[in-house]
Amino acid sequence: MDNDINALISQLEQDKAFLSCVHKWEKIPAREAVYSPLPLELHENLFRSLAEKGIYQLYSHQQECYEHVRRGKNIVVVTPTASGKTLCYNLPVLQSLIEDPDAKALYLFPTKALSQDQQAELNEVVMEGTLSVKIYTYDGDTPSSIRVAARDAGRIVISNPDMLHAGILPNHPKWIRFLKNLKYIVIDEIHTYRGVFGSHMTNLIRRLKRIVRFYGAEPQFICCSATIGNPKELAERVIEEPITLIDNNGAPSGEKHLIFYNPPLVDPVQGIRRGVVNESQRLAVRFLKNKIKTIVFSRSRVRTELIASYINSSLANFYNDNNRTRVESYRGGYLPNERRAIEKGLRDGSIQGVVSTNALELGIDIGGLDAAILAGFPGSISSCWQQAGRAGRRQTVSIALIIASASPLNQYVIQHPEYFLGKSPESGWVDPNNLYIELDHLKCAVFELPFKNSERFSDQTASLLAYLEENGVIRLTGDSYYWSERGYPAEHISLRSATSENVVIIDTTKGRNAVIGEMDRPSAKELIFEDAIYLHRGNQYTVKKLDIDNKRCEVEESAVNYYTDSIVKTDIKVLHQDSKKEISGAELILGDILVRTQVAKYKKLKFHTHENIGYGEIFLPPEEMHTRAAVLVFRPGTKAGRAFEALEETQKTPVIARMGFLIKNVAPVFLLCDPSDIGVSEKLKDPHFQAPALYIYDNHPGGTGLSEGFAENVATIINALEERIRLCPCRCGCPSCIGPVVDISETDSKKSLRDFLKDVL
Repeated sequence: MDNDINALISQLEQDKAFLSCVHKWEKIPAREAVYSPLPLELHENLFRSLAEKGIYQLYSHQQECYEHVRRGKNIVVVTPTASGKTLCYNLPVLQSLIEDPDAKALYLFPTKALSQDQQAELNEVVMEGTLSVKIYTYDGDTPSSIRVAARDAGRIVISNPDMLHAGILPNHPKWIRFLKNLKYIVIDEIHTYRGVFGSHMTNLIRRLKRIVRFYGAEPQFICCSATIGNPKELAERVIEEPITLIDNNGAPSGEKHLIFYNPPLVDPVQGIRRGVVNESQRLAVRFLKNKIKTIVFSRSRVRTELIASYINSSLANFYNDNNRTRVESYRGGYLPNERRAIEKGLRDGSIQGVVSTNALELGIDIGGLDAAILAGFPGSISSCWQQAGRAGRRQTVSIALIIASASPLNQYVIQHPEYFLGKSPESGWVDPNNLYIELDHLKCAVFELPFKNSERFSDQTASLLAYLEENGVIRLTGDSYYWSERGYPAEHISLRSATSENVVIIDTTKGRNAVIGEMDRPSAKELIFEDAIYLHRGNQYTVKKLDIDNKRCEVEESAVNYYTDSIVKTDIKVLHQDSKKEISGAELILGDILVRTQVAKYKKLKFHTHENIGYGEIFLPPEEMHTRAAVLVFRPGTKAGRAFEALEETQKTPVIARMGFLIKNVAPVFLLCDPSDIGVSEKLKDPHFQAPALYIYDNHPGGTGLSEGFAENVATIINALEERIRLCPCRCGCPSCIGPVVDISETDSKKSLRDFLKDVL
């Protein structure tokens, strides 16, 4: 296979048309492995199992993990994709479980696909080595009979945070045999637990530790992470215990070619480039025809289906079975058996190409891929490295091709590769003591076990318990709090702050009545409204009926020459004003708002050319979210209001829009959250306040305390905005400071915004 990819690289190096679009071709040299001998204490069956897989020695980081775990230390291991992280925890865990026939281990993965992948790998080790260790996956797809076996006989139980939260902890008496002997908790992909999801995860671990302590266990933590800026700090915030960082990678890696590619101009006068969908399809076909196993990462579900469909159309050939090349799409909403069949096909080589959303960004084993094509910048440096790392295993040569879309952020990254190559991956942040999140988990904790008056999750636990008691949710009897309400609270609390309601998609063609997928309710309103075109694994369906109330969507096979895209309008209504004060020269208002998103129209876009060939109306109720917001109002008479009025009329809209962009990207550093956790909306003349206003709101129903956090840190955040602009080396503004510049005549927004912030400060 190396010969095929080397031949392709030689072709590309001599292709003048291709090279004219390349802004940077970075060659990352191969790295030799650093080995350590297998521990002599390993059980003979483990030696045999490793030998069956061709493993006779460990990488240095695997040996270091083994030693630290065996000495009883919590660890977090941070090494690149395909560096053997799985063995870092499987080896010490299996050795300990063989030595102690009562010991148990809980493996937590952020997705069900990763759980299934891990069970497949563990089963292979256990069966080949004839180890007497029973392994079960316990998630939403697990049949009830297997669930009983997992509780009673499982030595290693593989699950996810959602199932631990709503399935295991509320029913912990059924899990006594497992929990009282729990020796290890493995948390894989810990870098995904940041922002609100990470804050939920910390409180979930607090509840888990509380219950296992009740049963007399003190488990040890083994965490794995992709490369991020603060892995030790993030892991310690999630488990709230000291942890040892292991980041000295001993795994080998092959030579990698990292290519920054800007599609060619099709209209130099207007600056229009060839679209990222068609360009990624064209290059993927070239790679696949050269026998290069390829993954294409796309930025949306619709684009994923489009690119896969275009690739298969280009390869279609009745006489040679499509060039003996099979390409599949992969995204959220597929049925479990479909996802597993695609993963298996990639591993065994029956599938040569896959087009995926970021669903395959995490460490699911999909075999050896030679090329990764990123159809657009994923939005963060760490995600970009994760996706690029899916190509190339061990000593093989690989290519990662980053194709820029037309968006200004993509154009900035592609034209300034040093921004990508020189910037350390972003850090992950959590706020475990977020008032609203801790309150939710305290309810769950009291339900699970009476909560002693002396117990604490944080400094605010006592006041939160008193608040719950005042509202009749819990009662204090003796020295403990007890649950007072009916039902159990976990079923009403989502760790990912998203609705748990999914719409089932049913193919009714010729009375077929077969379930072909599912989609969350908000996405369903935007993607599978009546008359929408639903694309699924190369097949095309027209939506005949969307019944939101009964969570059912009926589709029929179709063959039109277009796909659909909805137009979403967002409105904000102020519900209640809690407080008002002047800070940083502006009026700061804290209160409740209603965020209403309405899918009102859709566009019909022609396949391949993507030209708009018509519109249609959508008649669906709006999606509403009651949440918390901090509002900066630049009212006349305030310092900020006077500074805003002094701006030229043409600069007012850009300045307020740029300030909103900066707040969304800078504030998360101070609020210990992910940028997606907050929403920002700018109003040049807000109808409620009758003045220019910036809404900074919690992007989660009910709010999670981020608006209050913004209000407390607003002066610091505005200082950071000014500093971000001042330190950026660009002349007139770029996506890394003031955000995307849509209007090419907009030349002085950077100076105007900086002057405005300086006036306010």
